[in-house]
Amino acid sequence: MAEAMEKVLELFRAREWNFELDEKNQLVRSGINGDNGQWKIILSPSDENEVCLMLSIFPQRCPKYRRVACAELLTRINFGMLVGSFEMDFEDGQINFKTSHPFPEGQLDAELLKRVVGFNLDCMDKYLPAIMSVIYAGTSPAKALAALERQQKAKANHRARKPPEQPRRFLHN
Repeated sequence: MAEAMEKVLELFRAREWNFELDEKNQLVRSGINGDNGQWKIILSPSDENEVCLMLSIFPQRCPKYRRVACAELLTRINFGMLVGSFEMDFEDGQINFKTSHPFPEGQLDAELLKRVVGFNLDCMDKYLPAIMSVIYAGTSPAKALAALERQQKAKANHRARKPPEQPRRFLHN
């Protein structure tokens, strides 16, 4: 098994996350229970291509009649994002949050891998309510994003008044 895949498996085992290894396609699948919903992830480290790709897969496909509005929301979210991006397949409505990490062959850094995985999970969990609002409540993309930003600001203000809690931990299926 390639060195990069070993690093991914070490990360999953160290966190005691359940996962499915697909050796043929060189990827790992798992399920996530975040604060705002559940979704699947795929992690595909490739020593040959010298990149580790991570996808958080939105739990439902966007219905055809909401794809234009959802694409607008995803574009609004992506604008200014430093790392990663949301994407949607216009043919079937699948939505992903994608991050990738290039690395020299055989040298996938375990600490950086943890950060990329954590960032990916946090982004999907953060934006999941806004995406759901646009798809299922018919909220306009601008209003959904503004509501999410207000909610995030209120949470930050609330946390500033409370003593720090234990860090949030994702549970995996």
